[in-house]
Amino acid sequence: MRHRALVAYERPDGRYDRHYAHWGATSLSLRHKITPETPFAGGIENRWTPAIEPLPQATALPFEDTATFDYQQIEAFYVVSLAWVVTVYLPLWFGTTVEADPTVGALVAVSEDQDANHVRQWFQATRAVVRDMVRRGALSEREATNYLATRVPEWAGDRREVILIR
Repeated sequence: MRHRALVAYERPDGRYDRHYAHWGATSLSLRHKITPETPFAGGIENRWTPAIEPLPQATALPFEDTATFDYQQIEAFYVVSLAWVVTVYLPLWFGTTVEADPTVGALVAVSEDQDANHVRQWFQATRAVVRDMVRRGALSEREATNYLATRVPEWAGDRREVILIR
């Protein structure tokens, strides 16, 4: 992948504007680069080269619509509050077959790159077992999705935020 990321900026009306960042998932570094002075994570001295596309992909979206995207293609999702607090989420795709809906999954909050690697490894192993169960006919795609939608929040417990998108 190309370390694709999406960045959702909260608006005063409670909706969000969603922007694209082509290399934005690299080491989850945008979390430290998005500030009121550098809202698109760019700018060194006189050269202004934003890491985040200034032109939004979509505007005035409710949060659920902002968080609905192709979970196979996006590696990080940043949410920027009105107070410039940046929360980083890993998109976890629940699909177990090629035909599965790419917009069904979970956003799991992570604190740093090492934490993200831990979440990815756990999820990849868990989904691999579930995928095998679907291939063997022991679970349907729907049952697999329901299982993952239950298992991810159970695993996360109260250690981290999980947002289910279905």
